[in-house]
Amino acid sequence: MEIKLGEKAGKKIPLYADGNLIGSLYPKEINTYSLEDECEISESEYERIIEETLLPRAKRYVMNLLVKSDKTEAELKRKLRQAGYGDIIAEGAIEYVRSFHYIDELRTAESFIRTKMDCSSEKEIRYKLSEKGISEETIDMAYDQFAEVENTELKAAENFIRKKLGTRLSMVTDDENEDILPYEEKQKLMAAAFRKGFRQDSIRTALKNLNVDT
Repeated sequence: MEIKLGEKAGKKIPLYADGNLIGSLYPKEINTYSLEDECEISESEYERIIEETLLPRAKRYVMNLLVKSDKTEAELKRKLRQAGYGDIIAEGAIEYVRSFHYIDELRTAESFIRTKMDCSSEKEIRYKLSEKGISEETIDMAYDQFAEVENTELKAAENFIRKKLGTRLSMVTDDENEDILPYEEKQKLMAAAFRKGFRQDSIRTALKNLNVDT
């Protein structure tokens, strides 16, 4: 098996085996394993580098990430690649935490929805969850855990409008002759809410509930 060493990145040196990135080692580790650029090593030596150094380090890295916050498999893979780990090591580290059920994408989706549902539209939340690598089926299952999603969407739309209007909202009265928002501004407000993913009916109802649109 042919080993190649990449250019030093930070404190570590990328390690390639047969042209594929495996991971990064410190210079001291390079010396410990007696590695040189474009050298040949045995399969057993290759496995030793992985099992003794790279995989344990990747496992610790992933565990530290999960301690801070829930992560999807896609997010963990992205973080591992950014940290200089190749696919083989990344898969091994993820399989390790998966075996302990530390990765729960349904739980991650539910938690994300719970923290965002009061200020973001369902459309925006779904988009952000899909960016995290969560499947549409899992997102649907997560939303099933929340009753009255329609009311949640309406509440979020109202909160969005409150934030946009700020102190001007307190000037609203029930008097149809006193409309604090000119037609053009009201249209801009509706357009901004629509761009955030709120449905037209939710926007209209939110405006009426807040006495902005009579």
